[in-house]
Amino acid sequence: MAITTRPITEDEVLVFRERVNAAFGGDVAEEDRGSERFLATLPLARTVAAFDADQMVGTLGTYEFEVTVPGGAQIAMFGTTVVTTQPTHRRQGVLRAMMRDHLDDAAGMQAPLVGLWASESTIYGRFGFGRATSRDSIEAPKHTVTVSGTDAGAVRAIQADQVTGLFAPIYNEVWQSRPGMLSRTPEWWTHKVLHDPPHHREGASAKRFVVYEADGVAEGYAIYVQKSDWTEFDANGQIRVTEVITTTGRAHTGLWSFLTNVDLFPRIRYWNLPIDDPLWWKLAEPRRVERKRADALWIRIIDVPAALGVRGYESDGTIRIGVDDPFRPATSGVYELSVSDGLGSCVRADGSADLNLGIDGLGALYLGGGNALSLAAAGLIDGAPGHVALLHRLFRTDVAPWCEEVF
Repeated sequence: MAITTRPITEDEVLVFRERVNAAFGGDVAEEDRGSERFLATLPLARTVAAFDADQMVGTLGTYEFEVTVPGGAQIAMFGTTVVTTQPTHRRQGVLRAMMRDHLDDAAGMQAPLVGLWASESTIYGRFGFGRATSRDSIEAPKHTVTVSGTDAGAVRAIQADQVTGLFAPIYNEVWQSRPGMLSRTPEWWTHKVLHDPPHHREGASAKRFVVYEADGVAEGYAIYVQKSDWTEFDANGQIRVTEVITTTGRAHTGLWSFLTNVDLFPRIRYWNLPIDDPLWWKLAEPRRVERKRADALWIRIIDVPAALGVRGYESDGTIRIGVDDPFRPATSGVYELSVSDGLGSCVRADGSADLNLGIDGLGALYLGGGNALSLAAAGLIDGAPGHVALLHRLFRTDVAPWCEEVF
């Protein structure tokens, strides 16, 4: 069997989408079979399909983002998405062929980073991706959660056609300050954030949109749905939060107070809370809330000097890092990182390294949420304790990285 890969053509869009949906256990809805929405965020040139003769057996797509990195800079990142291999062609090199094209494309477009959310956590380490951010999922079953604190504003419900104008400025202010957050184009707001077809709701309501305003200024917003539940006339509905973005502490308090006090909906669930979110310190009874932590955004570094040179650092120092990259051997080598006054420069170096790690380990550290000491204890960094401690101080950030949505 000879597998070939290439971008799809416009007349192959529906087949591509059908292959993606089938791999995840679904079908393309009859009312959603057009290609306009798909192409608005995923141009044909940013697709890869694998073919066995004329049969499409694998899919992969690329969103073009800017991602915020420590220090507040935004850099180009390819967002890996819709990765599938048909069950009949597993373990036959399909994903490897598509991923090689994908990473080569990122290098050719001078994107220093590639990022993804992993549907299966065992797949992507072998291609150089490291777990760079984490998320908390929270659920309060059968109880009304009380959020303490005061605020001077008000929460107002708005319609979908008002969302982009009100929410985008708030989002843009926050994404430029939190490592791991992604840029959003007008097309992304329209075709991703606001997209809400009935067949996607799984019995819940349409999306609800609320904005928090104080002194005439919008300072935060929330997106959520309601899932009704009645047991012998006892209201047990659930608020399912999609996103909460705030620019002030009072907006955070005001929105969470609102979300946890909707009549007839005593339960609340949010799948993607930042791990350093202050909500925990505002809960009157935090034990009522079930909290689970999981991986979120994975990072694959394509250009080590560019990626390390653009981010900021909260400690100074110089260290020589040996990087092993089996999937893209040209990236392997020794790199000297020098940081002064929080600004870094990174170049290839000759000679020996102070410590060694895989490209996936470097990706795990890159956004500031990794822990070099833990990676070393797990055998994923090889170096003297002093050098490992320096690496930890250089890469760790006070603000935990967070990615706001699956893509």
